[in-house]
Amino acid sequence: MIPELLESYAYARKVMSSKDYDYIYLSPHLDDVTFSCGGTICVHQAQGLHTLIVTLFAGDPQPPFSPLAQACHQLWQVPEGVSPYQARKKEDEQAMLALSVDYIWLNWPEAIYRDPDLAELSDINSYDVEFQRDPLFPTLCHWLADLHAAYPDAKVVAPLRVGGHRDHCMVFQAALSTLDHTTLLFFEDFPYAAYLPEEATELAKASHLAPLEVDVTLYLEQRIHAASFYQSQHAMLFYPPSSFGEMIREYARAGTEEQPRFVERYWTCLQ
Repeated sequence: MIPELLESYAYARKVMSSKDYDYIYLSPHLDDVTFSCGGTICVHQAQGLHTLIVTLFAGDPQPPFSPLAQACHQLWQVPEGVSPYQARKKEDEQAMLALSVDYIWLNWPEAIYRDPDLAELSDINSYDVEFQRDPLFPTLCHWLADLHAAYPDAKVVAPLRVGGHRDHCMVFQAALSTLDHTTLLFFEDFPYAAYLPEEATELAKASHLAPLEVDVTLYLEQRIHAASFYQSQHAMLFYPPSSFGEMIREYARAGTEEQPRFVERYWTCLQ
C-alpha cells in the first residue's frame, strides 16, 4: 500500500493498513519513537487518526562486524544462539502491536554497521560529525521529499537529536532542510533527554523552535507497556535496566503533587 513515489526504495518490512496518514513519525532506530512518543501515538489512535511509524535505519547488518558493533551486541544481552539484530526486530514488532500502529522499516543500516571506523560508543554521539558526507544523507533527503509529496498533509515528527547520536542528527538535519516546516514537529529523544534535561531546550532555541505539550496521562501506562518489549535496549540505556518505567514516569510528570499529569513534549518551527 506504499505510494508509487516511495516504491523505488528498499524496505525490510511494511505493515500498512491506510491509504493516507495524519501523522508520520521518523524513528532513527527500532525503539526511538516508542520510547519517546508512545503516549501521543495512543492519543492519536483514540482520536481515530491514522499514524505511521517509519524506522529509517533498520537494514539487516552483514558480518564481519566491527569491534564496536560486537560490543553493542554484548550490551544488548540477547540470549545465546539468537541473532542480535533479529531480536531487536522482534521487540519492535511486539511494540508496534501493543500500540496498534502501522509501521515500515527502511533497509538502511544504522551507524554502527555503516561505519566500520567507529571504535568507541562515544564516537557515535557528537554534534560535530559531518554527517552530510555520509553517502546515505542525500538518499535520505530524497526519500523525505518523496514522503512529503506522497503525504502532503501529514504531520511529520522527527527527532530533536538530544544526545547527539549521529543517526538522530542526520534525520533531524534532513527533515529540517527538506520538509515543509508548517507540517514538521520534533520529539525529545528519550532517554537521552532525561539524562541531559537542559539540552532539549538549548537545541530547540538554536533552531528557533517553539514548545508544544501533549497530555498523555490516560495513556502513560500503555506507553510504558510498549516500551517494555525493548529488553535489549533496557540493558544498554537504563541503569538499572528495570528502571525504564519509572524514568518514563518521572520525565513525563507535570502538574502538581496533588494533581499530577503526564505529558510528552514536542517542538515546532516558528512561522
